[in-house]
Amino acid sequence: MSGSGLLYLSDNPVKFPPVTRTTPVFYDETNQEIFAMSGDLVTIYNAKDHTEHTLTIDNAVNIISIKYSIDHRILAVQRSNQSVDFLNIQENTEFSQCCRRGSGNIIGFNWTCQNEIVFINHQAIEFYQINAKQGKVRHIKSYSINVNWFVYSPQFCVLVVSSTLCGNILHPFYFKTPQHGTSNIHRLPKFQVELPPAGPNQRSQLLERQVSIITLHGKLFLAITKSPQLGQESYKTTEICLYVLATEQIVNKVATLQLGITGRFALNCVDNMIVVHHQNSKSSMLFDVCWSPTSNESNNVLPLSTTRTPALKIPNFNLKTEGQVVTFRPILQPMSISQFTHEEKPCELYSSTWVVFQPGIIIDAKQGLLWELKLSVSKLSMHMVCSKPSLIKLLLHRRNYKNTIFSTLRSLILTQSTPLSVLGDIFDILNSVIDDVLINQDEMLEEVFSPLLTKEELSPSYKISVIVEYIRSLRLHKLRISYYYYEIIIQILIRCNQLFKLHQLVQFQVLGDSAPLACLLLSLDKTYEPAFLLGIDMLKRLNDTSGIVEALLQKNDVTAAIQYACAQNKEDTLDCAKFLQSAADSGDNVLFYSTYKFFSTRNERLRKSAEFLPEDGVDEFVALYKSLFNEL
Repeated sequence: MSGSGLLYLSDNPVKFPPVTRTTPVFYDETNQEIFAMSGDLVTIYNAKDHTEHTLTIDNAVNIISIKYSIDHRILAVQRSNQSVDFLNIQENTEFSQCCRRGSGNIIGFNWTCQNEIVFINHQAIEFYQINAKQGKVRHIKSYSINVNWFVYSPQFCVLVVSSTLCGNILHPFYFKTPQHGTSNIHRLPKFQVELPPAGPNQRSQLLERQVSIITLHGKLFLAITKSPQLGQESYKTTEICLYVLATEQIVNKVATLQLGITGRFALNCVDNMIVVHHQNSKSSMLFDVCWSPTSNESNNVLPLSTTRTPALKIPNFNLKTEGQVVTFRPILQPMSISQFTHEEKPCELYSSTWVVFQPGIIIDAKQGLLWELKLSVSKLSMHMVCSKPSLIKLLLHRRNYKNTIFSTLRSLILTQSTPLSVLGDIFDILNSVIDDVLINQDEMLEEVFSPLLTKEELSPSYKISVIVEYIRSLRLHKLRISYYYYEIIIQILIRCNQLFKLHQLVQFQVLGDSAPLACLLLSLDKTYEPAFLLGIDMLKRLNDTSGIVEALLQKNDVTAAIQYACAQNKEDTLDCAKFLQSAADSGDNVLFYSTYKFFSTRNERLRKSAEFLPEDGVDEFVALYKSLFNEL
């Protein structure tokens, strides 16, 4: 099984017969399937669901390439340089299609959707539609190009072919598949890749093994490895150039990865991170084109080039494409993939028999194993030597970032030595996306703050300071603050009998105004008398007249409640039954008399009669008034 390092191979690899002269093996990137030949028997191993099945195919020993259609109804088999045979698995029928260019040899083919396929030969790109039921192939379109080699991305249905003697003129094609299942082929503008200068008696060439189509954060890039040649003093190390591929713009070089060494390289993309494998040193380098340490952090690597774009916002991913090229160096020192043991024997890592496919597939044809390369996010946080805010930025670009960020935050807070400014920077990063907050308040409460509030080793003042810093960040980013955070602070202050601090927090508006917080302050008047006035003042700032009137009435201050309503011209909205009930409960006859007279006078003004109506619900108070003051 795999090791526990930062980079490791999947524990459950796909096992297939090792490649021999009599057992050829083919890999199909589109369906992630391995085809192993044994005579006329073909065994297909699916890397997605780890299933396998067998087929019997005539003349299997002469197969050059073999691939299932996306829906697995048709098996495309190339036995010659001039044609491709199609086997209808369900109907057990077979038909074929020859290359339209008679003198051109087919160097490869790819299914672009379930019933369409593209042939790439040395003289043209040919696009066909397959009718499985009728056993017919219909030519759709062709492009005449002298092709050296090609690379294809099944995820984005993008084909890039190489032409010219040096191989550095590249022609991208995009196969767009509408919902009804028929794709359209779009030829994008060709572009030229700059090659390193050739040494004496040499010619610079761009080879297929130097080019990969990769995806980062949902966008497509062409990664081109440029290695120095003998006699090139100005090119002492290898670099990888990233060209952004888009369907609506010209291809542009946007970034350069500086490797710092020479040799044989291969690359994968794992969790939106580029992993460059170096066979000679048996190590791998990690690059993140959405992240860089701050200027005062070495991070154990050479500093980044000054020709950088501004900090990239999370989660939006956008490298400049208008002339400026960003230079990146590895985020860590080179490290090896964790040792993998198969059948109680350690496997040779970085073997010469390794073949790498995108995004994270590694195949060892000699050992008969297919792995998926994995990245441990928790180990990544342990290996990084950078500020904690920079680490959080790095983690946010990973798929399963939340648990690691939660544990990192809990650890930082538990030390009590982490400056509040550092925690504040982290909170600002997490709250920086208004439309799609990366970690919301409920998650922070459940995973970070609630567990820490039970820790006796944390002082109450430190707990409050951390919560207040988080509230500051929420307010800065104009996010609505959950009432729970105010309640946490108040509960802590009540437990440690420090409500005077609450007075300060409210008075200086560290705690933002809200109706729930105002109600909580009003309820504390018996524990901390000034809290009532704090609550009233907060309701005034919120323009909550009815809340203030209700609070005064709950305190049995009927006169003050009526006076405030009158001052706000809200006396006509008052519930006379509620006020008369409160006045009667007070046992103060003078208060009851004045309250009764206020509402009877209001009746006179509104209804031209001092009498109460049955729907007012005050019959008992009318009777009480008459009994107390002997008036009709």
